[in-house]
Amino acid sequence: MYIAIEGLKGTGKSTLLHALTPYLKAYCDSKQQRLAILQPTKPIPHGSYLEHSFAQQQSNDTYIRALYAERSNYHAACTDWNSDLIISDRSILTSLAVRWHDAIQDNLSPSEHYQQVRSQECLIAIPDIVIQLDTPNAILLERYALRDRQYGQHEETIASVITMKNNYMDLFDWLRGTQTTYLLGKSIHLYIYDTGIVNVQSICQEIMAMVEQYFAKINSEFLLKNQYSLIH
Repeated sequence: MYIAIEGLKGTGKSTLLHALTPYLKAYCDSKQQRLAILQPTKPIPHGSYLEHSFAQQQSNDTYIRALYAERSNYHAACTDWNSDLIISDRSILTSLAVRWHDAIQDNLSPSEHYQQVRSQECLIAIPDIVIQLDTPNAILLERYALRDRQYGQHEETIASVITMKNNYMDLFDWLRGTQTTYLLGKSIHLYIYDTGIVNVQSICQEIMAMVEQYFAKINSEFLLKNQYSLIH
Protein backbone atom coordinates (compact mmCIF):
# COMPACT_ATOMS: atom_id res chain seq x y z
CA MET A 1 0.00 0.00 0.00
CA TYR A 2 1.51 3.29 -1.13
CA ILE A 3 0.15 6.58 0.27
CA ALA A 4 1.35 9.89 -1.18
CA ILE A 5 0.83 13.26 0.52
CA GLU A 6 0.36 15.92 -2.14
CA GLY A 7 -0.35 19.64 -2.25
CA LEU A 8 1.18 23.05 -2.80
CA LYS A 9 4.16 24.33 -0.87
CA GLY A 10 2.98 25.53 2.53
CA THR A 11 -0.09 23.31 2.84
CA GLY A 12 1.54 21.19 5.55
CA LYS A 13 2.86 18.07 3.81
CA SER A 14 6.07 17.80 5.83
CA THR A 15 4.20 18.62 9.04
CA LEU A 16 1.68 15.86 8.36
CA LEU A 17 4.36 13.31 7.46
CA HIS A 18 6.30 14.15 10.62
CA ALA A 19 3.17 13.81 12.79
CA LEU A 20 2.00 10.63 11.05
CA THR A 21 5.30 8.71 11.11
CA PRO A 22 5.19 7.63 14.81
CA TYR A 23 1.65 6.27 14.36
CA LEU A 24 2.67 4.30 11.27
CA LYS A 25 5.81 2.91 12.93
CA ALA A 26 3.86 1.82 16.01
CA TYR A 27 1.18 0.18 13.87
CA CYS A 28 3.65 -1.64 11.62
CA ASP A 29 5.73 -2.78 14.60
CA SER A 30 2.63 -4.19 16.28
CA LYS A 31 1.64 -6.07 13.11
CA GLN A 32 5.22 -7.08 12.19
CA GLN A 33 4.95 -5.24 8.89
CA ARG A 34 7.56 -3.25 7.02
CA LEU A 35 7.27 0.53 6.63
CA ALA A 36 9.10 2.63 4.04
CA ILE A 37 9.17 6.44 4.07
CA LEU A 38 9.97 8.23 0.82
CA GLN A 39 10.68 11.93 0.23
CA PRO A 40 11.39 12.14 -3.51
CA THR A 41 12.07 15.87 -3.70
CA LYS A 42 14.71 15.99 -0.95
CA PRO A 43 18.27 16.85 -2.06
CA ILE A 44 20.48 13.85 -2.76
CA PRO A 45 22.87 13.16 0.14
CA HIS A 46 26.46 14.16 -0.65
CA GLY A 47 25.16 15.97 -3.72
CA SER A 48 25.56 15.37 -7.45
CA TYR A 49 26.54 17.51 -10.43
CA LEU A 50 22.97 18.80 -10.71
CA GLU A 51 22.67 19.43 -6.96
CA HIS A 52 25.87 21.47 -6.92
CA SER A 53 24.56 23.64 -9.77
CA PHE A 54 21.34 24.62 -7.99
CA ALA A 55 22.42 28.10 -6.88
CA GLN A 56 23.32 29.11 -10.45
CA GLN A 57 20.55 27.26 -12.30
CA GLN A 58 17.45 27.51 -10.08
CA SER A 59 15.68 29.75 -12.61
CA ASN A 60 16.39 27.35 -15.47
CA ASP A 61 13.27 25.24 -15.97
CA THR A 62 15.04 22.54 -18.00
CA TYR A 63 17.60 22.19 -15.23
CA ILE A 64 14.93 22.09 -12.49
CA ARG A 65 13.05 19.35 -14.33
CA ALA A 66 16.23 17.26 -14.64
CA LEU A 67 17.18 17.88 -10.99
CA TYR A 68 13.84 16.74 -9.59
CA ALA A 69 13.80 13.70 -11.88
CA GLU A 70 17.26 12.80 -10.59
CA ARG A 71 16.11 13.21 -6.99
CA SER A 72 12.98 11.16 -7.60
CA ASN A 73 14.89 8.30 -9.18
CA TYR A 74 17.57 8.36 -6.50
CA HIS A 75 15.15 8.18 -3.57
CA ALA A 76 12.91 5.67 -5.34
CA ALA A 77 15.94 3.42 -5.93
CA CYS A 78 16.66 3.56 -2.18
CA THR A 79 13.10 2.57 -1.27
CA ASP A 80 11.95 -0.97 -0.57
CA TRP A 81 8.85 -1.17 -2.75
CA ASN A 82 8.05 -4.58 -1.30
CA SER A 83 7.31 -2.97 2.06
CA ASP A 84 3.81 -3.55 3.40
CA LEU A 85 3.25 0.20 3.74
CA ILE A 86 4.96 3.06 1.91
CA ILE A 87 4.28 6.73 2.52
CA SER A 88 5.77 9.72 0.74
CA ASP A 89 5.84 13.49 0.91
CA ARG A 90 4.97 14.15 -2.76
CA SER A 91 5.14 11.71 -5.66
CA ILE A 92 5.30 11.67 -9.45
CA LEU A 93 1.92 13.44 -9.33
CA THR A 94 3.76 16.57 -8.19
CA SER A 95 5.67 16.74 -11.46
CA LEU A 96 2.51 16.05 -13.45
CA ALA A 97 0.72 18.93 -11.69
CA VAL A 98 3.63 21.40 -11.87
CA ARG A 99 3.94 21.02 -15.64
CA TRP A 100 0.27 20.48 -16.50
CA HIS A 101 -0.31 23.95 -18.00
CA ASP A 102 2.99 23.76 -19.91
CA ALA A 103 1.89 20.48 -21.46
CA ILE A 104 -1.37 22.08 -22.61
CA GLN A 105 0.55 24.97 -24.17
CA ASP A 106 2.77 22.43 -25.95
CA ASN A 107 -0.35 20.68 -27.32
CA LEU A 108 0.37 17.49 -25.41
CA SER A 109 -2.52 15.31 -24.36
CA PRO A 110 -2.63 14.33 -20.66
CA SER A 111 -1.49 10.83 -21.57
CA GLU A 112 1.43 12.17 -23.59
CA HIS A 113 2.32 14.47 -20.71
CA TYR A 114 2.28 11.51 -18.33
CA GLN A 115 4.49 9.44 -20.62
CA GLN A 116 6.95 12.32 -20.89
CA VAL A 117 7.22 12.70 -17.12
CA ARG A 118 7.34 8.93 -16.63
CA SER A 119 10.25 8.65 -19.06
CA GLN A 120 12.22 10.95 -16.74
CA GLU A 121 10.96 9.74 -13.36
CA CYS A 122 11.08 6.07 -14.26
CA LEU A 123 11.63 4.47 -10.84
CA ILE A 124 8.93 5.89 -8.59
CA ALA A 125 5.65 4.00 -8.27
CA ILE A 126 2.11 5.28 -8.71
CA PRO A 127 0.40 5.77 -5.33
CA ASP A 128 -2.67 3.81 -4.28
CA ILE A 129 -3.98 6.64 -2.09
CA VAL A 130 -3.38 10.38 -2.41
CA ILE A 131 -3.85 12.68 0.57
CA GLN A 132 -4.25 16.07 -1.08
CA LEU A 133 -3.70 19.01 1.28
CA ASP A 134 -5.27 22.35 0.45
CA THR A 135 -5.23 25.72 2.21
CA PRO A 136 -6.94 29.04 1.41
CA ASN A 137 -4.83 31.31 -0.77
CA ALA A 138 -4.54 34.06 1.84
CA ILE A 139 -3.16 31.64 4.43
CA LEU A 140 -0.64 30.25 1.93
CA LEU A 141 0.64 33.74 1.12
CA GLU A 142 0.97 34.52 4.82
CA ARG A 143 3.02 31.35 5.33
CA TYR A 144 5.24 32.17 2.35
CA ALA A 145 5.92 35.64 3.76
CA LEU A 146 7.21 34.06 6.98
CA ARG A 147 9.65 31.77 5.17
CA ASP A 148 13.27 32.85 5.09
CA ARG A 149 14.25 31.19 1.83
CA GLN A 150 16.01 32.59 -1.20
CA TYR A 151 14.82 29.92 -3.63
CA GLY A 152 11.47 28.96 -5.12
CA GLN A 153 10.03 32.44 -4.66
CA HIS A 154 8.44 32.33 -8.10
CA GLU A 155 6.05 29.71 -6.63
CA GLU A 156 5.00 32.03 -3.82
CA THR A 157 2.78 34.44 -5.76
CA ILE A 158 -1.00 34.46 -5.99
CA ALA A 159 -0.79 33.78 -9.73
CA SER A 160 1.36 30.69 -9.17
CA VAL A 161 -0.91 29.43 -6.39
CA ILE A 162 -4.03 29.75 -8.56
CA THR A 163 -2.30 28.05 -11.51
CA MET A 164 -1.13 25.13 -9.38
CA LYS A 165 -4.53 24.63 -7.76
CA ASN A 166 -6.14 24.55 -11.21
CA ASN A 167 -3.45 22.13 -12.40
CA TYR A 168 -4.18 19.74 -9.54
CA MET A 169 -7.92 19.90 -10.26
CA ASP A 170 -7.34 19.08 -13.93
CA LEU A 171 -4.91 16.30 -13.00
CA PHE A 172 -7.37 14.67 -10.61
CA ASP A 173 -10.15 14.89 -13.21
CA TRP A 174 -7.87 13.02 -15.62
CA LEU A 175 -6.93 10.42 -13.01
CA ARG A 176 -10.61 9.55 -12.53
CA GLY A 177 -10.99 8.49 -16.16
CA THR A 178 -11.28 4.87 -17.27
CA GLN A 179 -8.53 5.28 -19.88
CA THR A 180 -6.19 6.69 -17.22
CA THR A 181 -6.86 3.73 -14.94
CA TYR A 182 -5.93 1.43 -17.82
CA LEU A 183 -2.79 3.47 -18.58
CA LEU A 184 -1.58 3.49 -14.97
CA GLY A 185 -2.69 -0.05 -14.23
CA LYS A 186 -4.66 1.05 -11.17
CA SER A 187 -7.17 3.54 -9.85
CA ILE A 188 -6.06 6.10 -7.28
CA HIS A 189 -8.16 6.92 -4.22
CA LEU A 190 -8.15 10.65 -3.51
CA TYR A 191 -8.85 12.35 -0.16
CA ILE A 192 -8.72 16.15 0.08
CA TYR A 193 -8.20 18.03 3.36
CA ASP A 194 -8.26 21.78 3.99
CA THR A 195 -5.49 22.30 6.53
CA GLY A 196 -6.86 25.75 7.22
CA ILE A 197 -9.83 23.99 8.86
CA VAL A 198 -8.85 20.40 9.70
CA ASN A 199 -6.00 19.93 12.16
CA VAL A 200 -3.09 17.54 11.63
CA GLN A 201 -4.11 15.11 14.37
CA SER A 202 -7.55 14.62 12.81
CA ILE A 203 -5.99 13.89 9.43
CA CYS A 204 -3.58 11.42 11.08
CA GLN A 205 -6.49 9.58 12.69
CA GLU A 206 -8.35 9.32 9.39
CA ILE A 207 -5.27 8.04 7.57
CA MET A 208 -4.66 5.45 10.27
CA ALA A 209 -8.28 4.31 9.89
CA MET A 210 -7.63 3.85 6.14
CA VAL A 211 -4.49 1.86 6.88
CA GLU A 212 -6.24 -0.42 9.38
CA GLN A 213 -9.16 -0.94 7.03
CA TYR A 214 -6.81 -1.82 4.17
CA PHE A 215 -4.88 -4.43 6.14
CA ALA A 216 -8.05 -5.85 7.63
CA LYS A 217 -9.33 -6.38 4.08
CA ILE A 218 -6.03 -7.98 3.02
CA ASN A 219 -6.11 -10.35 5.99
CA SER A 220 -9.74 -11.23 5.32
CA GLU A 221 -9.00 -12.04 1.67
CA PHE A 222 -5.98 -14.11 2.73
CA LEU A 223 -8.04 -16.15 5.21
CA LEU A 224 -10.81 -16.64 2.65
CA LYS A 225 -8.30 -17.82 0.05
CA ASN A 226 -6.75 -20.30 2.49
CA GLN A 227 -10.20 -21.54 3.52
CA TYR A 228 -11.12 -22.06 -0.12
CA SER A 229 -7.87 -23.98 -0.71
CA LEU A 230 -8.57 -26.29 2.23
CA ILE A 231 -12.11 -27.03 1.07
CA HIS A 232 -11.05 -27.76 -2.50
